[in-house]
Amino acid sequence: MSIPREAYRTLESVVGPEYISEDPVTCRAYRTKSYRRETAYETICVTPECVVLPRTTGEVQKIVKVCNRYKIPYTPTSTYWYATSSPKKPNELMIDLKRMNRLEINDKHMYAIVESGVVYGQLQQEAMNHGLYTMVSGGGSQVSVICNHINQG
Repeated sequence: MSIPREAYRTLESVVGPEYISEDPVTCRAYRTKSYRRETAYETICVTPECVVLPRTTGEVQKIVKVCNRYKIPYTPTSTYWYATSSPKKPNELMIDLKRMNRLEINDKHMYAIVESGVVYGQLQQEAMNHGLYTMVSGGGSQVSVICNHINQG
């Protein structure tokens, strides 16, 4: 079963035709597999029926409203995929947030506001453009990014 045509057209009007796909090859790329055979994740991860790439939080809100209206299950993901972010239900829609990659650096207070699609390299480059650098401390889901001033003296 695929996404209802009316729902698909509505989603297409939200993000544009180039940022939504039901192409089996594209959708298959969003099905995460474990490196080891016969793991639990391989058996519970399914290929999404459709992939949508919003650019703004407003678009995300509209996508979620369409999914709720048509009772379409969805999974959001961004910049990297683990088996836990792969769809688990048949006929599920994948919301890929990688286009949401804007960031803002506050020089005075040394912090950054980042959207969900920002990757570490992008943040580091922008920090360096402001005479700062970032340092990742911790690991896994406990990562925090700390801005530091580059001493140019």
